[in-house]
Amino acid sequence: MNNQVKRALFSVDSLNNIEQFAIAFQGMGWHIIATAETVKKLQQHDIVVEDVATFTGVTENYGFPPTLHPKIETALTLDVSFRIDLVYDIPYPLSKGNDIGGRTLLALGAKGNRIVVFTFDDMRQVIEELRQDPNNTNISDNYRMQLIDKAHAHIARHYMSLGYRQGEGLCSGLIGTLALRLMNGENPYQIPSDLFISEGQDSLSLHQLQPQNSNTSCFTNLADTDCILYTLCLAAEAFRLKYKRVPYIAIAAKHGNPCGMAIDWTSTEETVFGALWGNPMAIWGGEFITNFKIDGNLGRLLYKSEEREKLFGNAHWMLDVVVAPDFDKNALDILGRSSSRKIFKNSMLYEPKLLDFNWHYRQVRGGFLRQPSPNYILDITRVEYDNSQLNGKLLDSLIIAWGIVYSSNHGGNEVALVKDRRLLGVGGGPSTVDAAKTAVLRAQASGHDTMKSVFAADAFFPFTDAPEILKEAGCCSGIVPSGGKNETLVRKYFQSNDINIMYIPAQYRGFCRH
Repeated sequence: MNNQVKRALFSVDSLNNIEQFAIAFQGMGWHIIATAETVKKLQQHDIVVEDVATFTGVTENYGFPPTLHPKIETALTLDVSFRIDLVYDIPYPLSKGNDIGGRTLLALGAKGNRIVVFTFDDMRQVIEELRQDPNNTNISDNYRMQLIDKAHAHIARHYMSLGYRQGEGLCSGLIGTLALRLMNGENPYQIPSDLFISEGQDSLSLHQLQPQNSNTSCFTNLADTDCILYTLCLAAEAFRLKYKRVPYIAIAAKHGNPCGMAIDWTSTEETVFGALWGNPMAIWGGEFITNFKIDGNLGRLLYKSEEREKLFGNAHWMLDVVVAPDFDKNALDILGRSSSRKIFKNSMLYEPKLLDFNWHYRQVRGGFLRQPSPNYILDITRVEYDNSQLNGKLLDSLIIAWGIVYSSNHGGNEVALVKDRRLLGVGGGPSTVDAAKTAVLRAQASGHDTMKSVFAADAFFPFTDAPEILKEAGCCSGIVPSGGKNETLVRKYFQSNDINIMYIPAQYRGFCRH
């Protein structure tokens, strides 16, 4: 049946913009049906609207929402004379109760291939599409299916959340909405590859990064960017906790693992320079992130270096990804000369913060692992240490070292060396001995002087062998989790060699990306 009258059903928890939307539909010749509170609101604006109770012909209170009446189901799923063509439904949040009726409306509308909307932004887009239609009655089939897919995902998230029960439920998982088609996966043959976004507000989520050129990202670009974003936020939160402010931070990484990181309280140029020259060989083709604007001068530093050409025969840093809160035109012109570089900005990087989410997932064969999110922030006031020789520069360097080992994955048992607020070297391995050796060797291979440096480890030292390596390298201070059968012996070793150590409580060891 081709019904000439188009009907829209409004059933919303939030009345924001409702009169604007209703005026738009009324102007396009649609008939509006609404729940009681919405009717009152719209009538205040002289909008012609029909109450759901009138539409169903039922005035008795049966103890359930009138939108669950069988006539509503018929109107949303069958091609009848009184069919409803669009449902604009914003269910109330779980904090107010379990809105079965709201989700049922969306499910029925999706089943009937109707236009289903549950967000302000999509409602605005629907109105724009309807206005583009000569009869103001249809939207594109593609957008209709997108809305239906979104509704299904929203409903699934709701019922999955009911099963969590603060971690005690028997179901869990992730449901995402497609945000971006990627060039490929980790390898070119892994196609298709996509970025999905989960529900919730996060101003630093990857889909909020604004591309500054047309190059398409691949899986590794985004995965590696996510890793260094985490490192940046970890360090920023620790500095904020200690000083109530955050210094300039720059991280140069390869495959998401920092191989150069620096901070400075006054100079962005010194910060960029320090990060680039942490391990100038390793970051070739890597990623770079800052919490400050990249101008033309900084863009030139990130593009190429005459000193690098003298040392390695190639002046270009070849950075594959550059991320910052903002770029000026000169910086974009310079960095955009690479045909493969991806440039992103997000103004929220001026104040980077960890995301406070409940669960962290990892897919494994046959299912997935779940754990609480890794959101420990180093609090200098709540660790055990002798601060008699820890000045501002040493404390800053320790925070950098801690942030790196707590977010890097070089094979486990990470150890990082930092001096004068710059990363010198970082390593990992099957043992803390391997990690300490690798960190020292990498620092020395890059020409760094490790005397009077500081270190951090993400696991306790079971013996004095790794501490001996760090002592020989000239480390004067460090930060490690407490614990281990030989903790007393290890502590005595550091004390006898005048190496000041911060001991983080044992439960806060920094393993990541297992």
